[in-house]
Amino acid sequence: MKARFIIIILFIAIASFITGGYLAIKSLRDVDQVDFMLYNGPWRVNPSMDLKDTKQRALIAKVGLFALRESEVIYYTAIMDSDGDPLDSNYDYILEGSVPNARYWSYTLYGKDNFMIPNPNKIYGYNDTSISYTPKDSINPELQNISQPTYTMHISKERTGENWIPSGENNTMALTLRLYNASPEVYNNLTTIPLPSIKRVK
Repeated sequence: MKARFIIIILFIAIASFITGGYLAIKSLRDVDQVDFMLYNGPWRVNPSMDLKDTKQRALIAKVGLFALRESEVIYYTAIMDSDGDPLDSNYDYILEGSVPNARYWSYTLYGKDNFMIPNPNKIYGYNDTSISYTPKDSINPELQNISQPTYTMHISKERTGENWIPSGENNTMALTLRLYNASPEVYNNLTTIPLPSIKRVK
């Protein structure tokens, strides 16, 4: 009788484990189809990390392990270009933007496994100190003071331009823009602040 009871308990435990595992995997697979994201062109952002939400926990487990709270960092992610096509290493991309209103910011490119793309150059992204900005207008220098400094980044297999991120052999890619200690203006206008365009060039 006791052995039968133990077998029943084990069966229930195994069934619960399998069911829970299935639901967790399903959540991870479906997590890209999230309804809590806000969109700004090709970029999407989670306005508030709610760890009580199952989908949010699944998303963080999948792509944002050790992610900081939104009060410290805003994470914008692009998995598509400005025309709505998925980012793919078979194509080259040009990203054009201006300095965001944040204390510190950075870009990082990730592959289909949600890890940084290995490359012999050890180039995985840029930040506000490592990126090269567009030269000032020597003819009309006053124009440079009207707007934020601008920059252009290149994503491709072969080296292109000054700010280049190698895309490797990844059919799927994701680009993350992190804004640390962003200004209140950014928080209040997540869907309308100027963010870089991402154009496929070939």
